[in-house]
Amino acid sequence: MRDPRRIKRILTLLEKIWEYQPDIRFNQLVSNLQSLYSQQHDNYGTREMLKKEYIHLEKTSYLDFFFLEDDKWEKFLSSYLSSIEITLEQRREKIDDKVIDEVIELLIEAGIKREHLDAKFRCRLNEFFLIESKWLSVKAIVVTVKNFNEVERMELYTKILML
Repeated sequence: MRDPRRIKRILTLLEKIWEYQPDIRFNQLVSNLQSLYSQQHDNYGTREMLKKEYIHLEKTSYLDFFFLEDDKWEKFLSSYLSSIEITLEQRREKIDDKVIDEVIELLIEAGIKREHLDAKFRCRLNEFFLIESKWLSVKAIVVTVKNFNEVERMELYTKILML
């Protein structure tokens, strides 16, 4: 008999992973994870087939995870979640005063008064970096802000104020 507690553990892992990627649909998430699992495990679950396109037969494939045991899937999900968290922690370490100051100066260049960029705003800016570093490196965020025009920098300022 399978351990019924595995259900909650696996669903919790999926929930945490999905929270790091909230803009994708659930079935996209599962499909992406299955594809990654297959790539990391010697193409596990890959089934080749022929598909009829008009009068031609076209070779294609799909993933079949019907026989994958839950403990292997759980171990994979746990490992994947850990890798996400390690990457984010490494990015968080790069959010320092120098980076915050650089973005503050870019906002000042856009016309935002220095007195509006107080300690409270700096905390929100740090939070913004934490959120966005899920998708981009800290350096990429700064480069993106550098490439913003004044209007886009003002929009960013407003967005950060809303956090």
